[in-house]
Amino acid sequence: MSRVVKSVSSSLLALYAVLLLAGCGAATKVSVAPDFKPGPEQEAIYIFPFTTTLVPENFSESVFNAYVDDLNDNHAKTNATWFSIIKEDMKNVDQQWLARQFYITGEIWSYLENSGCCSTELRAKARLQFYEVGKKEPSMEVYIPLETFFEHDRSTLAVERDRLAKRLAGEMTAQTLKALRKQ
Repeated sequence: MSRVVKSVSSSLLALYAVLLLAGCGAATKVSVAPDFKPGPEQEAIYIFPFTTTLVPENFSESVFNAYVDDLNDNHAKTNATWFSIIKEDMKNVDQQWLARQFYITGEIWSYLENSGCCSTELRAKARLQFYEVGKKEPSMEVYIPLETFFEHDRSTLAVERDRLAKRLAGEMTAQTLKALRKQ
């Protein structure tokens, strides 16, 4: 009987910790310039590859690829025909051409894997910046901090890292679609 009580107590403690982390975690913050307009119908909205700082490459690539794929799967909700990746470094792109485009940049940083004997906490932060035609400063910025917690006997680091990447891409997509939805 005491094993059952310990198991239930352990599960309740883990649930409490997850709820505590979710409740205390920072929320997505959106900053929008007063004159921000999603833009007229356009063929493409361009996305530059995200900059990363101390983030595992497979994590950042998963986030970026899922984000672009999700946006293209949902382009009909926006005024864009598709979302296109610009693979060149921004400084190598014709600046006169770029000034006539609506484009998005992003970054991922502060990735953390904090493991103990029985559980691991994962965290990452991301930022999206939306640039309107003719503007040198972003008209909208979205800050997204995410975290998760798992017990080692219930999941693996690879599975949870992938889940966090998908959650981050999903939140980025949701915020982008909200900002660019058809009027």
